[in-house]
Amino acid sequence: MKPQSRARIALATLIVAVAIGAIAYRAILSHNLQQTAALFVGIPALVAVAVVFGVEPKSATGVACKAVTIALLVSLLFLWEGMLCVMMSAPLFYAVAIAITAFVEFFRDRDRNRIITLRSCAFLLLVAPMTLEGVTDFTTVNREDSVTATRIVAASPDAVRRALLDPPRFDRGLPLILRAGFPSPVATRVEPDASGTRWVIQMRGGEMLLNGMEPRTGDLTLRVEESRPGLVRWHVLSDTSHMTHFLLWRDIAVHYEPLDANTTRVTWTIRYLRALDPAWYFGPMERYAVQRAAGYLIDSVATP
Repeated sequence: MKPQSRARIALATLIVAVAIGAIAYRAILSHNLQQTAALFVGIPALVAVAVVFGVEPKSATGVACKAVTIALLVSLLFLWEGMLCVMMSAPLFYAVAIAITAFVEFFRDRDRNRIITLRSCAFLLLVAPMTLEGVTDFTTVNREDSVTATRIVAASPDAVRRALLDPPRFDRGLPLILRAGFPSPVATRVEPDASGTRWVIQMRGGEMLLNGMEPRTGDLTLRVEESRPGLVRWHVLSDTSHMTHFLLWRDIAVHYEPLDANTTRVTWTIRYLRALDPAWYFGPMERYAVQRAAGYLIDSVATP
């Protein structure tokens, strides 16, 4: 086949692959599955399969990567996905597309008389169940998780207790990962509650940062459930910020114990639900971010 014909076929395949990805995205969105593996594994798999059928083996991986790149740019510029979402999902998109095309290319090179071998079809069948994580209860990996951070604070236990029960302050610099696009606290108010003190923390950010629209603003509402010497515990009542796109807060427990009259060990535990699938990919990312958040909260809220 002439080089010009191959180039036209590659371009046509690229357009078709991106179109298939866009249609699949709208279908996933209509069924509210945009935080499941159907999006993060299924779409790059569909794009890769479309490319495999449309171009010669030696160019399939390159065309698939181009299609993934275009799809990510489209989601960023036109579908209002935040930069952080695209940055987090991009390695997974590329990995799935490259794995599928490289695998099929390998077996097509071995048997040039057949477009797709039985082995490559079997590989695609193995990939298919991976796209179902989070789609149904049966295919959902346990979302519950908790993270603990410990710091030594140069203050007495009484001073730490007063700091914990005062309205929270967020005047310390956020860790780098928390400045990458996660919602961040901008204001706090304290409201009376029949069963305790309620904190309402206004959060801003997490989406719509490159399309000329204002970042989303929402409230994280917590209530002090338990307060006694050595322990303060909050329960999360609601969260209307964009953080729910990544995870759902459940409760926070802070244990503190004196090391001497002016030094206290503070342990901050956060329990949450992971909101993104697959767990093997997004779970470690979320744990690291929450770990850094717990350390920041000790420095900012528990330190007088």
